[in-house]
Amino acid sequence: MKNKLNKLGKLFWFLKNRNEGFDLDKDKNMIIHQTLALGSMDDVRRILHIYGRDVVAEEFQKPAKGLYHPAILEFFEYFFKTKVDKSQYIKDIHGRFTS
Repeated sequence: MKNKLNKLGKLFWFLKNRNEGFDLDKDKNMIIHQTLALGSMDDVRRILHIYGRDVVAEEFQKPAKGLYHPAILEFFEYFFKTKVDKSQYIKDIHGRFTS
């Protein structure tokens, strides 16, 4: 299913053709992780509305290496009532992450 993400497009600055729209099914993992890691709460509400909480929680548990700030990751672990391997998610800007 193709759809323009309109207001979420700002989160995908790195894509050359972001204005042409995304496939909400095929690009689901990228859309969800990019939005959780870098979006506002309004953006998060938007993807929860599009996909539903269960789908977003399921995709959250599939690692997006080096995308999340530690505080953001902790928030979504709490929000989705899950634990993930932090070494697979955390940005490594100050050396090796230790939990």
